[in-house]
Amino acid sequence: MLWDVDLWREMDRMRREMDSLLGDSGRSYAAASYPLVNMYEDNDNLVVTAELPGTGKDDVSVTYSDGVLTIAGRRAVPERVKSMTEIRRERATGEFQKTIRVPSKVTSDAMSASFTNGVLTVTMPKAEEAKPRTISIEAK
Repeated sequence: MLWDVDLWREMDRMRREMDSLLGDSGRSYAAASYPLVNMYEDNDNLVVTAELPGTGKDDVSVTYSDGVLTIAGRRAVPERVKSMTEIRRERATGEFQKTIRVPSKVTSDAMSASFTNGVLTVTMPKAEEAKPRTISIEAK
């Protein structure tokens, strides 16, 4: 029966097979998906958080242009492991760039970013025209 298949396990198996078929070129998918991001909104702001373990704030840049937020940077190989033989590596190193289409108009002059415990938080205030409005109803 079809429902007996664990879809997540099957998708992971297929991803591993594709990675092995593509060799090193399969790593480009991992680079394109890094860093992992979440986006939230309330009435006033859009907030993007990005997980950047092992990266310092000076290694990351954030830019915004024409409705696109770009998080870029570099994750270096830790000094203490440079002379060691690699046995297994799941965390990518090197340059990364993630672009995210912002779904609402924002006030780019008022944007802010903070970096705490390896998590980048970008706060983008919504433009007045993008904020929800309450429309009063007249009784006649």
